[in-house]
Formats: sequence, C-alpha cells, structure tokens
Amino acid sequence: MNRARLSVTAVLLIFLFSSCGPKSASSPVPASTQVPAPTATSIPHAAEIRFALVGNVTPTNVWALFDAKGYSYNNYALISGYWPRLYQLSIPDRNFEAMAASGMPSLFQQEGNFYTATVPLRSDLKWTDGTPFTADDVAFTVNTILSFQLGFDWHDFYNPDFIDHVEAVDPHTVKFYFKQQPNVSVWQYGALQGPIVQTAYWETRVSASAELLPPDDLLPQITSLTAHVAEIQSKINNINASIAILATNNSGYIQGLADIKGLQANLNQTNTALTKAQSQYDSAMDAARQSLYALDNIDEPTLGDWIPAGQENGAWVNNVNPAHPFNVPHFDSVSYQGFADEASAVKALQAGEVDSILASDGISFDAASKISASEPAANPLVLVQANTNPNLLFLVFNDANPNVADPALHTALACIFDNNALLSPTLLNYGRFPHSFVLPDEKTWYGNAGARPCAGLNNENDRLNKSVGLLKSAGYTWDLEPQAGSNGTGMKMPDAKLFPSIDLLVSSSSSVSVELANLIQQKVERLGITVNVESVNGQDVNFAVFSSHQYDMALLGWRVSEYPGYLCDWFTDGNPFGYHSDRIQSACAALYSTSDLATAQKDVYEIQSILAQDLPFIPLYSGIIYDAYQNIKYPFDNVLDGLSGIYGAPSLAIPAP
Repeated sequence: MNRARLSVTAVLLIFLFSSCGPKSASSPVPASTQVPAPTATSIPHAAEIRFALVGNVTPTNVWALFDAKGYSYNNYALISGYWPRLYQLSIPDRNFEAMAASGMPSLFQQEGNFYTATVPLRSDLKWTDGTPFTADDVAFTVNTILSFQLGFDWHDFYNPDFIDHVEAVDPHTVKFYFKQQPNVSVWQYGALQGPIVQTAYWETRVSASAELLPPDDLLPQITSLTAHVAEIQSKINNINASIAILATNNSGYIQGLADIKGLQANLNQTNTALTKAQSQYDSAMDAARQSLYALDNIDEPTLGDWIPAGQENGAWVNNVNPAHPFNVPHFDSVSYQGFADEASAVKALQAGEVDSILASDGISFDAASKISASEPAANPLVLVQANTNPNLLFLVFNDANPNVADPALHTALACIFDNNALLSPTLLNYGRFPHSFVLPDEKTWYGNAGARPCAGLNNENDRLNKSVGLLKSAGYTWDLEPQAGSNGTGMKMPDAKLFPSIDLLVSSSSSVSVELANLIQQKVERLGITVNVESVNGQDVNFAVFSSHQYDMALLGWRVSEYPGYLCDWFTDGNPFGYHSDRIQSACAALYSTSDLATAQKDVYEIQSILAQDLPFIPLYSGIIYDAYQNIKYPFDNVLDGLSGIYGAPSLAIPAP
C-alpha cells in the first residue's frame, strides 16, 4: 500500500488530495513505456539491482519496525521482507496464497468460549542459522505481540480484540484461538499475513522486557474498579431521577441528597483508585515496550528471499538467500542508496548510478515529466510507468438533506460525470476515472455489478440525454429541458417545487479538488441546477460532513485498503452521511461474520451492486503514482500502487539488456 505500510485492515484516511495537486501544465507522461518481459526460457541473471531511497534508513529491531516507534517507508523497503508470513497476496493480482503455510487454513470451530482454526506449516523452511521454522515461532510471535499490546501494524495483523492466544499443536501445525468469530479482514487479511520471528533467538531476550509488564492482577483490578464506578454512578443517577419530582422540604428529597453525598464520596474514592491503577498499568506497559524496542538484534536469523549484509560504500545491501525459500530472484544482491531529496535521486538515476527510485508516493509528476522529456523517445534509457494508487476522491451527498438525497439525482449526475468528463488535460496527469467504489486493479474484490450507470456512453450529449431521461422518469421537470448547446432552466423536483441551489464544499488546500469542483459546477449546471462552490479549509469540510452535517455536497478523499471492508464502515447504520439501506445492512452483516474468502467476495459484489443503484457517493477520481527505472523489467505491466507500493519487488525484477 502506498501509505508505505504493510497494514491490511480497512483504516480510513481522509487526505483531500492536498499533496497531489498539479504543479505545472507540462506534457502528460506516457501511461506506460514498459518493454515486454522476456520469456521464462531466456530470463537473465545479474549481480545487483540498485534502488534509490529519498532520505535515510534508520535501523531498528522487528518489534519497533512494525510499530509506530520504528516505522518508515525506507525501513520497510529495506528490511520488512526479512520475516516470513503464513500467507501473502500475490503480485500483481493480489490473490491470497500460501507462503510459510503448506496449504489453506482449516474452517473455524467453536471450542468452549473460543473460535479455533489450525494452519499447516511447510516442513522444508529453515531460518538463516539452519534451524527449522516451526509452529513455536508462530505462537511465540503472536503471544508476544498480545502480551505487550503492540500497536500500528502489529495491532492490525494480530488484533487483540479478536485473538486470545496461539498454540503449537505440533512442529508443523499452529492453532489460533479467537475470542469472537473472526471475519476475512481479521483472518486472511490480518493474522494470516503477519510477520513471524524466530523463537530461539528472541525468547530469552524478550523475557527481560516482559518482566517490566504490569503485574497480572492489575488489569482485573482496573476492570473491577471500572465496573464499580459505573455501578455507583448508576445509583446516583437513579436517586437524582427519583427525587427530581419531590419538593425540597420533603423527607424523601432530603434523604436522597444524603444518600447521593455518601455515594459521591465513594465514587470519588473509587475514581482515585482507578486513576492510580490505570496510571500504574500504563507506565509499566510503556516501560516494557520501550525496553522491547531497544533490544539488540545483531545476527538475528531471518527467513526471506534476502539476507541483510550491512552497508557497503554508503548503501545498505541485502544478499540473496541461497535457500530460495519463497522465490528465486534474478539478482545476487540488492542495494539501497539514500539521497537527500528527489532531485538528487533523479539525477543519480539519469546518470546510471541506480536502477530505480522508491518513495512512499512514487516520484512526483514534475520529475516523471522531466525524465520523459530528457530521454530519446525512440529508445528511452529510463522508463516511466504510471499506475493507479489507492487514493480515491468522491462526491459525497448529505442524504439527510431531501433536496440531494434522491438516488435518481445521484445516478443522473454520475452519468454526466462519466468517462473522464471531469478530468481536464491537467488533471489527467494526476488521476484517472474510477469505475466503482472498489479499484478495478483489486481483481479479487472488484465486481462488474458495481460498474457505473452510463458506462459506454462516450459522447457528452448522449450522457446528457441519458441524465435528463433518468430525471424525467423520476418525476423531475423543466421549464426548458437541457439540450445540446444549452443549459436547462426552471428545473422542478417531483413535488413540483423549484429545485434550489446547492452548495459544494471543497478543501481550498487541494488544487485537484478545487479544479474538480469547478468542473462539477459546469456539468451540473447543464441540468439547470445552480451549484455554489465553497472553497474552505479542509478541517471545515470535515466538520461540516462529520459533525454539524450542514452541507449539501462535498468532495472527500480517502486512501482505501486492499480489503474493501471500508464500504461497510461508510454505509452501514451510524454513518455520518445520513444514508440507510436495509440491503446494505444485511450484506455487511454477512460480510462481517464470514471468514470464507469466496463468501466474502460475493458479499462485496452485492454491496457494490447496491451502491451502484443508490450512489450515496459518486467515485470521481483515483490518483496516479509514477515510477522511473532502467536496466530492469517485471513480469507484469501494471500493479496497484506502482513499484514503490511494493517496495520495488526485487524478488520479481528481471535484468534487462
């Protein structure tokens, strides 16, 4: 993911495209200048693949790396592949496939208070110190994460709200115990893709940090005190309610006040004890984590395609793992050279000093266009590749506002926006037209049932006519219908009231959003609807949508996850947009409760189908990420989030002539 994390849960991130706005109107970069990969029988081999990183690598141990303490894009690019996972998502198709597992996990069974499933492990895997990979390594890793309550990616992989503990059944079978029925997000896109460390190396080292953890009886004490606080407060509330109807000189009123006074003293005392216990717990947990993050990891055994080789001539180097546990790379080593800024990295690429640039958001459009312009078009030395990234921009309706809540209106607007109608020549350099709420590049989850309502209508007048027809069928009328070359006038709603002007909120800090908003205004006014674009602070947009709900339409951006559980986060009851659908509720309830990938896929298809009909949001724009490289090829043309999103995939790269 282009956030540069390996996190796979559906965490929403509102970004309003503040960082990807146009900087110039230079010529577009070609969508792809990729040269076809050679056939399998002619795949060459080379000594080294060289990556440029913008900024430095900051060495850290595995516990800090996957927590906020040690995270950085450069750290992930260099070392996140040192540790195996049970399963992975294939590149580029993102299919769920076994990695350290020897097959698919078992179905879940209920055992007492737990839901359990087992995973079979490969028996041929060995750590770089020659010792076998076993179920003990999996159990130790997960149980350690749970004990220290680690956050960030560790939390996303091994969610303590679901996982209770893990046991080794035998050396090649591991058993997971869940507190509640897990779903695909928690299971296949969570625990089964988490990093695994070696028990033999870390168990003794971690034990010293574990001694700093809070005492075992402290958490139950906090739970008991919390319950006691709630109980006392409930009694106080009940007495207040009972004496509210009594006269102040009534004996019951006077006795009630006395009872409240005594309870309040007890409540204060209990709250003090709770605060003290919670502070003690938090302090101990923080001390234990900091100790864990600081543990030495010299000569730690790893189990991946690459083995750490330290620094050579200022660059960090990984050598190929001769055991080839998961892939057979076509290079003997991979180096990562840090540069102060993008311009320096681009200069090194053009000088032939590196083969590719890796950055959390890829290279900028300006850099990509300059690289393309500087190379001979007939025989480019540096290839520029454009891929879709997971940044989506939506037109959001306030469905609590009856003027803009009609699905027929949403569908009509989606028609006139269709097929790049809103992407100016400048915006085409930075984004693409999305086909649905799920990126088509996510082939596992994208369903044609979620396709746009006017797909295939490439002519603007045809889309306008279809929009007018949809609105007329829903009861809308005009004094003068929209036609080719003339806007509609006097548009009336099905109740015969004049359609009011509507406001469109947009973040002033995002040039992409502002330009899109202006294009939306032009297109919607073709229908005879007056749109007022309000360019305001991004925080004001968020407040209007998520707090005050005082808005008609707004442009909002999200960075979406690989697993589309965000659809249910957005559209089930309790969402801030005022949208309700019994069908969505049912489909999301099914999605939340299944741990079967095929069933979840059908549920997501159903959700997309419903959303394509109601269109509470209209997908308008998906971002583009640019990569530049030379001397290498890949066995695919495109990949979601670009080469930077998969950290250059050195195990899949192929030397080019």
